[in-house]
Amino acid sequence: ARCHIISAQRGGEAVSGEMAIAAALGTAAVASSGIWGYNRENFMYDREMRQKQEFTVLAYRLRQVELWREDVKDLIGLTEARMDTYLIVTALELGMVITLYTEGRLEPGTPQWLMWLYMLSLTGSFMFLMMAAWFALHASVTAQGSAVRILTQLVRPAIPSWGQIEAMRTYAYAFEGSRPAQTLRVPLLQTISEGTQAGAGGHSGKVDAPPGSVAADPWGLERRGDDIYELARNPLPTGRHIRLVRE
Repeated sequence: ARCHIISAQRGGEAVSGEMAIAAALGTAAVASSGIWGYNRENFMYDREMRQKQEFTVLAYRLRQVELWREDVKDLIGLTEARMDTYLIVTALELGMVITLYTEGRLEPGTPQWLMWLYMLSLTGSFMFLMMAAWFALHASVTAQGSAVRILTQLVRPAIPSWGQIEAMRTYAYAFEGSRPAQTLRVPLLQTISEGTQAGAGGHSGKVDAPPGSVAADPWGLERRGDDIYELARNPLPTGRHIRLVRE
């Protein structure tokens, strides 16, 4: 009888141990499932925010190029306006010279040497004014041609290619290719271990890290945009479109 009692006790302990193990495994499975779902939800949220950011950056880049194109038009338009003003003044002065040629007769008895000086002055004025009108027309046409070349070949809107548009999209199964440390990341623990600077600047790393040295997101799928030319805070006189206009 005592053996039966001992066997029953051991059997109960074994059953209790198996139930404890099963309960522990069930708890671990539920916790893992919850952590997996939490991280997947974060992944999808981050990818959605990244896509919206990509579209926002694209809109800013297009707006910046529009401002550059307006700068080119304003700078070259200033030259065109000045040349048009010079041309009008030159045409008026040419009309005066022609009037003096035809109707500006000197009084009878004027010395011959004074007549020659008079005609020489009118001829020189006519030649210089014709050259001024020619140069004004040439400068205006050159400015217009330069504006067309810059706007059509050099300062173009940042229209994305198909590859760039495709890169803005993320498939949901990409989460499955993440590292286990990312898919099973326990909330708050990684942030506590990394310190208060975790996630600063949009990535888990230093804000002043060189471009391309670290990813822009904790998932390692995004690059930083420090090298985007349209978003760089460069002084206006050093802008590429200003240099093109000067050249």
